[in-house]
Amino acid sequence: MKQSLVMSAFLLVLLIAGCNVTPAAAPGPAGPQGQTGQQGATGQSGDQGRDGDRGRNGDQGRDGDQGRQGQTGDQGRQGQAAPCPSGEHRYTSPDGTVNCARD
Repeated sequence: MKQSLVMSAFLLVLLIAGCNVTPAAAPGPAGPQGQTGQQGATGQSGDQGRDGDRGRNGDQGRDGDQGRQGQTGDQGRQGQAAPCPSGEHRYTSPDGTVNCARD
């Protein structure tokens, strides 16, 4: 009951407030065109731009081809001692060299 009484009072206030609003007046005719304005002054120069970003590092180059292996030299053979002339014979010295000695 109390609730419906409060609700009724609220609706009555809205009804009275809505009836007392006066309608807005209709606008009159448009006025004459105004004069053209003066040209504005030249604007200021802009700020200098930022430095660009640093470029990225290039890709790493590919590995080079493997070099060719060199040839191995031939190994020399030890020659035979020359025969001693007549009247001489072969003699091996204490240091290992072979010499011819007289008979």
